[in-house]
Amino acid sequence: MEATIAMGVKGLVLGIPVTKSGNFDDYEKAIEWYVNVLGFELLWKSGIASLKLATGSEILLYGEEDEESSMWYSGNIKQNPHYSIQLETNNIEGLRADLIKSGVSAGEITIGGVGDKVMMFFDPYGNRFWAIEEQ
Repeated sequence: MEATIAMGVKGLVLGIPVTKSGNFDDYEKAIEWYVNVLGFELLWKSGIASLKLATGSEILLYGEEDEESSMWYSGNIKQNPHYSIQLETNNIEGLRADLIKSGVSAGEITIGGVGDKVMMFFDPYGNRFWAIEEQ
C-alpha cells in the first residue's frame, strides 16, 4: 500500500501553553526551561516562541488565552489535558535524573506493553509529557 500525503501538509509543529498571556516573567522562565532542561534551541520569539531539537522536531510556546475566538485558546487544559507529548530518549534514567535535578516531579520508570521503558512527567507549567526509551 502506498503512503499518501495530504495536499499541502508537509510537517507538524506542536504548540504548548506554558503560562497565561501577558505573564512575561513566567514566559521567559518557560523558554529557559525548555532550552536548558530539554535541550531545545530557541529559533525566534515574537509573542510566541519557536523552539527546535537537533532532530528537527519543533514546538511553539505560547500564553493561554481565555477568549474562545483566539487561536491560542486552550480551554481548561490543566484540568482536562487533551494532548499527548512523547519524547524519545536513549537514556531514560539519565533524563529522569536531569528532570528531578531541575525541580520536575518525574514519575517512576515502568515497562510498557512492548517492553519499552516509559515515564510520565509534567513541565513546570502543568503540561503532561511521556518519555520513552525503546528496547
